[in-house]
Amino acid sequence: MNHLEFRSKAKIGEEVWVCDYRYNDVDNKPIRHIPPKKVVVVSNEDLPKNKRVYYSDFHFRELKGNGKLSSTIIAPYDNTGYRAYTGESLNIFYAKEECVKHYLNQCMENLRQFEDAKTRKTTYYNNKIDEINQEITELL
Repeated sequence: MNHLEFRSKAKIGEEVWVCDYRYNDVDNKPIRHIPPKKVVVVSNEDLPKNKRVYYSDFHFRELKGNGKLSSTIIAPYDNTGYRAYTGESLNIFYAKEECVKHYLNQCMENLRQFEDAKTRKTTYYNNKIDEINQEITELL
């Protein structure tokens, strides 16, 4: 589920699973890459003074192996938002299996995007090489 669906059910201190792995452009770094993580819902009132989370009353913090919360803040929305557009939400799940399955689907989609980009670029470069070779043969 996304943040909009989750916020009505969210309880501070609740443990959930989150993930996100998306590219807008495969030639640049991903918009967001968060592998499946077990996190805790934390109120924004507990944020450090110099931090701010937009478009939400809560954020997430990863649950470490020793049961303590990480200091790293995971915002519910990515940084593509502005004014009335919030950006894209994290994917939020109650079960690890669902989270991992969704993450693998995102990985497969990214792989497809990279394969498509590779095909387009290879075709483009092959066409340019052929054009240059044609110019050379016409001059000889």
